Amino acid sequence: MKILMTTFALVVAAAPAMAGPDFVTPNPRPRALAASSGVREVAPMDDILFDFDSDALSPVALRQLGSAAAWLKSHSGFRLVLEGYTDGSGYQFYNEDLATRRAAMARKLLIELGVPSARIVIVVYGEAAARAQLDALERRVVLYATDRTPKEIATASIAKKHALSAVWVERDTLFSERRAVQPVLVGAR
Repeated sequence: MKILMTTFALVVAAAPAMAGPDFVTPNPRPRALAASSGVREVAPMDDILFDFDSDALSPVALRQLGSAAAWLKSHSGFRLVLEGYTDGSGYQFYNEDLATRRAAMARKLLIELGVPSARIVIVVYGEAAARAQLDALERRVVLYATDRTPKEIATASIAKKHALSAVWVERDTLFSERRAVQPVLVGAR
């Protein structure tokens, strides 16, 4: 029994720390989470939560973004993806705008903290991925690091994850892609 307990203690002590949501704890994964990077996160990730109908960054969000900026400074091969979401309440176009403003606020702070704009990609979902009409956990910006190019991130997010749009800067040029939306004819039979 002593040998078993000693072995268990050694295994627990030798195990790497679990990846935290703070971009500070080392990533315990030996390789990327998915073969199709750009669709799934590769490195640390975090959720920044927002109040109802707000794009204001909380003190907790400021610390989260500060940790992400510090992490990026020591990981030059990565860029940060900011995915903007809302819950299902409100109108679709308003929610898309609100999700965009939330991601833009996070981007603005990251740039103020020294992250080059070319290392940030905004992907907007709005209410498209919402599971419930009024859910505080849906009012968020998900941020994750990836080694994929902005174009790969945009293409994968729009085509495979059904994002509404993606925005990024490359060589001092602003790029934007939108998902094609089927027109709705009012009064059509």
